[in-house]
Amino acid sequence: RRGFDLRELVHEITLAMEPAVRKTQHRVLVDVAPQLRLDSYPGPLGQVLINLINNSLTHGFAGKECGTITIQAAATVPGWIELSVSDDGCGISAEHQKHIFDPFFTTRLGQGGSGLGLHIVFSLVVELLGGRVDVVSAPAAGATFRVRIPTSAPPAKVLAGSTADG
Repeated sequence: RRGFDLRELVHEITLAMEPAVRKTQHRVLVDVAPQLRLDSYPGPLGQVLINLINNSLTHGFAGKECGTITIQAAATVPGWIELSVSDDGCGISAEHQKHIFDPFFTTRLGQGGSGLGLHIVFSLVVELLGGRVDVVSAPAAGATFRVRIPTSAPPAKVLAGSTADG
């Protein structure tokens, strides 16, 4: 846990994802407000972003030659930030939306999808970062994953069975 600038973290993640994106004809656009400071967990938040970008690349653009992933972030209410990852891909059916955060749910079993990416996103956002994540989508209308997190993460939970002296 440490203090960090969200815009810098998003920049680092998009640089790390650049080789995967470059293998496609898709592009990533970033619109993150400046000076969004968090006292949180940059590694897990970075993993959330990586998983959401990978989800768009793997699932969102199925059957589409080129598309756009847009990452946006802004302060919404005092003490909270909303981070969204959107794509203009094929969208997600209402039936699938009910299950996308379930472990091992995938529409691409045997084709590069493990069904764990969005479950990990959900777990990190809710259990570690103290926020919420939801999806807004419709078939042929792309998908937007909205992550709302506090600017200061809650104290880390102590694992069951652990002791103070380790």
